[in-house]
Amino acid sequence: MLIASLASAQTVSDALTFAHTDYYGTARTLAMGNAVTAVGGDLGSVSINPAGGAVSAFSQFSFSTGWSTARSSSSYAASFDPSTQSASYTGDFENNKTRMTVPNIGMNLYFETGQRHGVKGWNFAFIMNRSQTYTRMMSASGLEGHTSMTGALATGAEGMPGNILGNSEKFDTQYAWNSICAYDGGLINYNSDAGTYFGSAETVTKTGDRYDYEVRGWLTQKIGTTTLGSKNDLVMNYGMNIDDRVFLGISMNCPIISYKFSEYYNETAKDTDDFPVTPEFFVSSSGQYEKGSATNYVGSTYKYNYVADISGINLKLGAIWLPTDGLRLGAAFQTPTAYTIHEKWYVDVNSEFLDNSQNASSSSPTAETSYDYRAPYTASFGVAYTAGRHGMLSVDYELTDYSVMKFSQQYSDDYYTYDDPFYVVNTLNKLFCGVSHTLRAGAEFRVDPSISLRVGVNYQTNPERHYYNTSDELVYVADYDAAFNAYENGNLALMKDSAEYSGDDKFSISCGVGYSSPGAFFADLAFRRTTLPDSYYRPYSNYLNNIVSPSVLTKHSLIDAVVTVGWRF
Repeated sequence: MLIASLASAQTVSDALTFAHTDYYGTARTLAMGNAVTAVGGDLGSVSINPAGGAVSAFSQFSFSTGWSTARSSSSYAASFDPSTQSASYTGDFENNKTRMTVPNIGMNLYFETGQRHGVKGWNFAFIMNRSQTYTRMMSASGLEGHTSMTGALATGAEGMPGNILGNSEKFDTQYAWNSICAYDGGLINYNSDAGTYFGSAETVTKTGDRYDYEVRGWLTQKIGTTTLGSKNDLVMNYGMNIDDRVFLGISMNCPIISYKFSEYYNETAKDTDDFPVTPEFFVSSSGQYEKGSATNYVGSTYKYNYVADISGINLKLGAIWLPTDGLRLGAAFQTPTAYTIHEKWYVDVNSEFLDNSQNASSSSPTAETSYDYRAPYTASFGVAYTAGRHGMLSVDYELTDYSVMKFSQQYSDDYYTYDDPFYVVNTLNKLFCGVSHTLRAGAEFRVDPSISLRVGVNYQTNPERHYYNTSDELVYVADYDAAFNAYENGNLALMKDSAEYSGDDKFSISCGVGYSSPGAFFADLAFRRTTLPDSYYRPYSNYLNNIVSPSVLTKHSLIDAVVTVGWRF
């Protein structure tokens, strides 16, 4: 399950997000399901197999534009006791987000050598092909009566000394910014007698020397996330044609990722009488910490914003072989991608009480950090058969090993000399990410010399996996992360042969039409609909024993349309 981000990136989910590839390219390759490893001849195919640029014995320029519409349907489930019941998802919250796209632009220059045998021609191409779009939206709401974001934040703040909260340099300390903002913004309070924190939506009960904190009324929770951005590959390609039978290619690819993620969480008391609170300290309008007075909790809002600018580099080798007329075989291998990630993020919170003088808000500074990331390698294989001028059939298989993903720091200092800050997430990557298999198939039918019809399908397996441990408990990545020390110390252990893949796969279907003039001009149109894996989003972690916090189940789909125009010369 995806857990709400309370810090920067560097999670298994982020590693998969940045590594995942979903080829776009030109309208022709998109319409054929990108099953073009053994086809080539198109600028969109060069990102899949570098040998594709040398297949056609002419130069060409192409430009593609279009739009992507992300659709989602979300349902909300309140907290539950896992020993007696399962999550019950209710509601149907629809979201649509449309963005204009430029999935391809580039030029391929082909040069003939004049030789009758051997190397008959070579090409050089510079292309930009889109390989991922991150447009997603989710929103949902419901009633919750057992847990609260404020309670989760209070639990997360345990261990933070109360005297740090009045420190003007508190954001320069080792403590989590969301905990500091939660206190400054009135979402949590400090009980100096017990040395513990409690949420503003929690009622405090003292029994002897013990303090109990619990939610005693209904909260209306509103949850939403928005993801924007894309991954575009800048491709410098060189290829050669050997006897019109063997085509070889090599590309240096520079993927550029722009990624933005924001989430908000709002909760409001259905009846404020159920939420009395006597905070020990609040921040007044003058910015001073003052003794609070009894009031009632009305509601609070938590927002998190994250932006990443990512650049990388990899090499890709490819070949296409025509052993007989009509039959084409292709293969390509892409090295792991070396990325540099520069990210910014901040937290913004506010709270509201019946006594308006107790209202508060807080924003963290904008944090910036940079680190390195290694994405997985990819191997592709394809076979195609062309029936003269009547059309072709093509099938591809692609393998991607996500277990090799790894984060690393860009420099060493005294703080990290004996402590790898990425040890936990790299361990989780290796254990819970495996191999993804992609099967692509496409067909092109020539209606007449100038008109072609195309169809394609694309099926990709989910690389995420889970295990059973020696206590016969099902263990997902979040479960292992929560009990990481117990597994490291040997108190718990996974049964290695119990690894199972999630099975929540991605499927797309595409179609299109192409026009090729007797002269130099050509134009293509393609549509693709992709069904994405369901996502489970939890706005805050499980902080009560035997109570699972609320979650949102979202079904995603993506509709793409691409128009390509080009000229051969």
